[in-house]
Amino acid sequence: MWLWLCRSMVLLAVSGGCSALFSIRALAAEPQAVPVSGLVTLADKLKVSHGSSVNIVQLGDSHTAADWFSGEMRRLFQLQYGEGGIGFVAATPVSGTRYDQVVLAADSDQWRLISSRYQHSDEFPLGGYLALPVAPNAHVRIGVREPHEMRYRVSALYRADVDSGLVADDGIRHMAVPLLSTSGQWRFSRALENLALPLDLAIISERGVALGGWNIESQQQTGVTYSALGINGATLNSVDSWQAGWEHTLNALHPDLLVLAYGGNEAFDDDLDPRRYHDELLEKLAFLRRTLPATVLLLVGPADSIKQRSGMACEERQPKNLSRVIQIQRQAALRAGALFWDWQAYMGGPCSIEAWQADHLAQNDLVHLNEQGYRKSAAGLYRYLQTRLAGQ
Repeated sequence: MWLWLCRSMVLLAVSGGCSALFSIRALAAEPQAVPVSGLVTLADKLKVSHGSSVNIVQLGDSHTAADWFSGEMRRLFQLQYGEGGIGFVAATPVSGTRYDQVVLAADSDQWRLISSRYQHSDEFPLGGYLALPVAPNAHVRIGVREPHEMRYRVSALYRADVDSGLVADDGIRHMAVPLLSTSGQWRFSRALENLALPLDLAIISERGVALGGWNIESQQQTGVTYSALGINGATLNSVDSWQAGWEHTLNALHPDLLVLAYGGNEAFDDDLDPRRYHDELLEKLAFLRRTLPATVLLLVGPADSIKQRSGMACEERQPKNLSRVIQIQRQAALRAGALFWDWQAYMGGPCSIEAWQADHLAQNDLVHLNEQGYRKSAAGLYRYLQTRLAGQ
């Protein structure tokens, strides 16, 4: 916890005395940087990635859910270090969510989808989507956007009250694995081996079984796997709605790099308490560091955005808390031994999204980028990571 001394503060607002103030000076004072944990190990693993696997997981909001930003990161990593697979995807189609390489299809009469964004449950897995089969032999098809010859190992994230089974058919191979009772916990199934896409999957019995997603890895188990888990409207605190123990599922994905791409929705919250946000962010980073002691943590700051188009000055058009969120994330990363990439600065600073929109790189809402804008941003982040990996 920081000590907030009224005599040392530059006031942002005056409301109810010292407790309502937030210190620009305290934010601007960069704490002593903690060495970035895992950076040397990640660099070494990437050097031999054509003979072993490297796993990257990105958690985030709508910028991640579109999978253009993370999709370009996946493409760039795999182009340089080898293709290790698609990574973790939802179990069934999710409205407003897409994947850069695969397309999910399922009959809505066979599945019930529950999203942590809109509904409450104490059973949400990592990723925040709960898919419940409501008919025997409920099917999901994992299609591809571009045909290719790769072979994959596919496992299901599931929980089961009773024993069931999973059947897979890629048109050439037909195989099954058991889905044994998990006593209320989320587990990955045994992998279905050497499968091609498109792939049809079916749950043998709908009773007492829930799916959280599919993990799709290269059969060769080499190269980079890049998982993108995004929820529209999410904040970092969205993980608090997931079932206790979700970090064990994350650990089972063996992330060498964990990307946390949140902050845009926090910045749009006019009631955000900056001090509380700072403390909660540090708590989350400390929790993740305990869970993943060898993993590189990367905070991606929020992109530039506009909230009040009618404002005359740039400051009036920006979300009230955007600059605060960016500064808090930067400082928290330094304290936690994590990396930080300033997306807004890369775009050109405050209100730069207006120029991006004029250059056909951002959508008309002046919040989200388009495909070209996300891919350009990903190229900037990739260059930043390469620089840090080279310098270690």
